[in-house]
Amino acid sequence: MLKQHIMRYMTKAISSDTVLSTKRLYHEGKRSITSKEHTLEVFVCITDPYSYLLLQVIPEIQQRYGLQVRLYTVRDKQTDMFPDLAKWQQNSLIDCARLAKLYALSFPELDNFAGKNDNALDAYWAAMLHVEKCALSVTDMLAIFAQYWQNVPSELVAQKTAETELMPLASCKMLIQNQEYQVKQGHYLPATIKYAGEWYWAIDRLDHLESRLNLLLASSAGGQVKYDRQTKHLLTHPATPETAAHPVTLYFSARSPYSYLGLELAVKLCNHYGCPLIVKPVLPMMMRGMNVPQTKKMYIFHDTKREAKKHGIDYGFVADPLGKAVENCYALFALAKSQGKEISYLLEFARAVNSQGLLADNENGMQVIVQRSGLNWHEAKRELNNPVQPWRQEVEDNMNELNNLGLWGVPCFHYQDTVTWGQDRLWVIEQAILSKKKA
Repeated sequence: MLKQHIMRYMTKAISSDTVLSTKRLYHEGKRSITSKEHTLEVFVCITDPYSYLLLQVIPEIQQRYGLQVRLYTVRDKQTDMFPDLAKWQQNSLIDCARLAKLYALSFPELDNFAGKNDNALDAYWAAMLHVEKCALSVTDMLAIFAQYWQNVPSELVAQKTAETELMPLASCKMLIQNQEYQVKQGHYLPATIKYAGEWYWAIDRLDHLESRLNLLLASSAGGQVKYDRQTKHLLTHPATPETAAHPVTLYFSARSPYSYLGLELAVKLCNHYGCPLIVKPVLPMMMRGMNVPQTKKMYIFHDTKREAKKHGIDYGFVADPLGKAVENCYALFALAKSQGKEISYLLEFARAVNSQGLLADNENGMQVIVQRSGLNWHEAKRELNNPVQPWRQEVEDNMNELNNLGLWGVPCFHYQDTVTWGQDRLWVIEQAILSKKKA
């Protein structure tokens, strides 16, 4: 119990604006004292579609802010970070096709794309490491990716293909060193940027980088944020009877901070367009026998904080509900649903454990949540003490549904024939809703 109390206040402290500002002042002071340039460290992988999209926009950011770029070639995703790597990779192709269309970037037609086998990749790794070792430009690296993804001939790839020893020991060692460096610095994905102590993943977090650079640098952009199309026009379109015709389904975990944001945003989306919202709870990964490494936990925690702040959602005073608190939450879901209060109940629970530091693994904490939700505490207490635990079959069925949709984790959204993963993909659901309106 003491550890729980300490951890709550630690999360509140380390996610505070004061701590963030102090960290940024430290990194900027260190850079200034050593007279170093403002530098983006960019980690890319040839088989990662997000890396291809990121490389297409880096030159514009580099020019706009007068930055240096240091490229790192990373070979593999760290498999222990992914509960289902095959599903993640398949979804990433679909997701990047949508992002490419949103930002008018180059990306292959998925029906015509086929990846290369491992043996064929050696020339690409060799070419990428050549760009890295020789400190060539982002444009040179992009040319290698253009051949892999869209069959645009690259002289450097052709040159490396003709060499007898594509991957000498020194090159293999360099790949390993890059991977180890990224892990040591605190991340696990390609298509990531590290700038002065903070990480930014793919196009999706460039708006946070732009906002930071706008405060720090006197740029000619005049405070412009260009890479916010996912959220810039969200909920600005009028609702019609057509937009309210079909429900949005959210697959939700009571422990996932991204699920918390997804729930808050989905409620706003559905309220705006008049859509019914159906929530289907699933067990957290760690209650399904999976491991979440510490590096991933910490990145998600800090990323959730900045995403929450962007949307005006409180986050940071976290009482981790893993275990009994999650079970308590799900034990009362059917009761809340029978009274049409399941959304308000889940909102109250999620806010309590993610932003109010309320311990929900005991009756005192649950009573607060129940009463805030408008439920009867005596009825709720009976359900909490029900030894049958009928909710377990429901969450298992929900997880099977999610797997059948081709996805693996939460939050996920399903609207008619559109399925997407991530709290930052409500724009995909909104586009689907609006397309039905046009039809």
